[in-house]
Amino acid sequence: MQYGIFIRPAATIYDQPAPTQTGADGGLLSTIGDEGLYGQTCQVLEEAGAMVRVRTFYGYPGYAARADLRIVPEGALRAYLAAPAVMAARAADLLAAPQVAGAVLLTVGRGARLRLAPLPEGEGKPDGWTRVLLADGRAAWVWDTSLEPLRWEEDAVFAMREGLPFDEALAFALGAAPGGLAARALDRWHGGREEAFRRAVCETARKYLGVQYRWGGKAWDGVDCSGLVSDAYMQCGVLIYRNAQIKEGWPMRPIPRGAAQPGDALYFPGHIALYLGQGMYIHSTGAAASGGVVLNSLDAASGLYRADLDEKMTCAGSIF
Repeated sequence: MQYGIFIRPAATIYDQPAPTQTGADGGLLSTIGDEGLYGQTCQVLEEAGAMVRVRTFYGYPGYAARADLRIVPEGALRAYLAAPAVMAARAADLLAAPQVAGAVLLTVGRGARLRLAPLPEGEGKPDGWTRVLLADGRAAWVWDTSLEPLRWEEDAVFAMREGLPFDEALAFALGAAPGGLAARALDRWHGGREEAFRRAVCETARKYLGVQYRWGGKAWDGVDCSGLVSDAYMQCGVLIYRNAQIKEGWPMRPIPRGAAQPGDALYFPGHIALYLGQGMYIHSTGAAASGGVVLNSLDAASGLYRADLDEKMTCAGSIF
């Protein structure tokens, strides 16, 4: 088995080997299904010319351009994932020097995985700057304020195989019980408190307010409905299914809509939102009136009410 590290700020993952297909009206339609953010990893299932069949560390299959990946053997990827790392918290320039005039080596966005680099021998940490490693091993500098702790685990990339539920693959790789993955994340990152996790997921999703809608997107400059919700969960330590449905094998179960609490998911036909409480929810919508990440309400008396969604909601979803 070979593995890949995404080396573009947001590498497109297609559902088909070709990036477009012809629609019923004769126009071209994108086959994008997901995006692999910088420094994140995947299995390489098949190499065939310019396109590579992949499966991301959170279980999404598709096709990526060979040029968007650094392909490595298992040993190299294990060393890569074992290194201390942080997450880009916003659009962030990776600079050749720890100063505002430093040459820009690369610009990444929220969700990029960056390994921490040791300081040059004999030098102290410059105030306000962190030294990181690019995927190709070069050192760079980034503002401290552009970084957040990295809270997700990518170990499932080594254990996933056809027919094995994702949560079992991750649990096997971590030496944990499949039913205990959410509790593990809470204990590690949220003081073991469900309320703290729920608050963190809502706060994380709110950081995407105003970002444009992009079919299949999960990046800081374009995100779709399931990209928003799955990324909010991932950045808080829990890996849920990437698409807008509850799927067996990932840590999400259906609950009645009336039982939803802040941080739970709301499901509609082909759409997903994150419930914020008091009737409010956040979602990325392709509706012409918004075309991006907005707030709406389940309260019919609110100016943010959308009857078309309220009437079609199928259920809520919770990891608890």
